Amino acid sequence: MYEIDGNGKMDSSFIKKGAFSFSGNIIHPEFAILAFNNRRADLFLSPKPMTALFKNSQLKEPEITSSQSDSEFREIEKSLLKINKRWQTVLDTLDVVSKRSLTSFQELRDWVLLPYFEECREAYLDFFARHRQSFVTAYYLSQNAIEMNQGVFPIDSLQAYYDRFAAPIKNSWYGKKISEELIRRRIAVPGTAAFDFTRADKNGQKLSLSSFRGKYVLLDFWGSWCVPCRKGNPHLKELYSRYKDKGFDIIGIAKDDHTKDAWLKAIRTDGLPWHHVLCDSLDVMYNITSYPTKILLDTKGTIIGRFGEEEAGLDKLLISIFN
Repeated sequence: MYEIDGNGKMDSSFIKKGAFSFSGNIIHPEFAILAFNNRRADLFLSPKPMTALFKNSQLKEPEITSSQSDSEFREIEKSLLKINKRWQTVLDTLDVVSKRSLTSFQELRDWVLLPYFEECREAYLDFFARHRQSFVTAYYLSQNAIEMNQGVFPIDSLQAYYDRFAAPIKNSWYGKKISEELIRRRIAVPGTAAFDFTRADKNGQKLSLSSFRGKYVLLDFWGSWCVPCRKGNPHLKELYSRYKDKGFDIIGIAKDDHTKDAWLKAIRTDGLPWHHVLCDSLDVMYNITSYPTKILLDTKGTIIGRFGEEEAGLDKLLISIFN
């Protein structure tokens, strides 16, 4: 299986006397997966004839010829494999914990795996620095810039990588994904107008953001399942109590569209006295990639702050407004 313009392409081949072949056309190097007997090998196809030698049916450590991109791909994969081997026991333990308790898994992951994520980040950055004109670099950036925390690849850094790419890489599927991500990250940032919306609140009554004009409004993107969100609720209640009579309000926007009972229970359990609606695509409108995310609007509905799990930034801005 491989991708062309974001669409997965499937093909198959018979093995005859230990050999097989595929044929087709691609414009630029493409990530691909070769599968056999529930085993898989990841590789990078090149738009020219290639050969691959597998020593056994495990599909491990293939010898690929005539593909510079695959050689680069092997390089970064080898670095990541070394990191994973060092961390395998911890990763396996966390996998067991996640199956037993998602809450316990989130609590452990957020601090136990910080050094692991940092090692992976350093491996990526080292590879990107040495392969600035590589389709493999574009592939990993297109994947990780979206899936990993934005702190790993902030918008300025991602833009710099993209700007250095030659035209063929920018015009590739991976380059286009990076370009789309750069556009997406400029959505709902400080200085832009908040998107108006109308949703049913927890009591089934219509709630419109535009009706809050004249107040400073905090949009709190959270979820009943989100451990950091729930841990931050006591502090959020303090802020609400402190500023609600000074023109401050909160709208909780929960990513619990399919778990409404858990949403309502979390509101009751945590004693959250402000307005509440379900997400219902608002996470896309406001470019929410991690939870919690808090977006502060001024009295005219303009975004003036965007915050994650940390509390100090929001506290400081509210003090400057109300005190």
